[in-house]
Amino acid sequence: MTRLNLVVVGTLLVGSSFALAQPAALPAIDPGSIPAQCQSVATVPADAKIPTPALAARIALATCGAQARFATLKLTPDDAGVKAISDAAKPSFDLLDEVIKANDATLSPIASKARTDLFVSMAVRMRNSIPPITMQTVGTALTEHDQAHAALEPKIKPWLDQAK
Repeated sequence: MTRLNLVVVGTLLVGSSFALAQPAALPAIDPGSIPAQCQSVATVPADAKIPTPALAARIALATCGAQARFATLKLTPDDAGVKAISDAAKPSFDLLDEVIKANDATLSPIASKARTDLFVSMAVRMRNSIPPITMQTVGTALTEHDQAHAALEPKIKPWLDQAK
């Protein structure tokens, strides 16, 4: 075989192996589940030939969607507040998990970091559901404030553990 033939055969073999290694198609995103303010970041170009734009759109939609859903919540530092924010975050975690499972060398680590950031954001929002103290917060009010934080921390600890 000539050198040119070897190069052509090698190129065909490498190209074929890349074609076989393409990840499975991502499940479609229900357009009705996309918040209005996130439509533009969730749009994948119609001429996209590789999965990268769809993966990037999922990361963007996950973060934008979480912000949009969180903004509508009126959180309380109790089990109902924890459930409300967990339920609001679930669609975003599902999108990020799809990207992580795609095992893209660039975007899977970004999705993993976004997942971590989402857990931290949930914990911060729950902590902020407790009214802040002021210079006039003393006595019983200060004790109740501290007790509210002490009661909340075990509820958000699993999120913070997953964020490590």
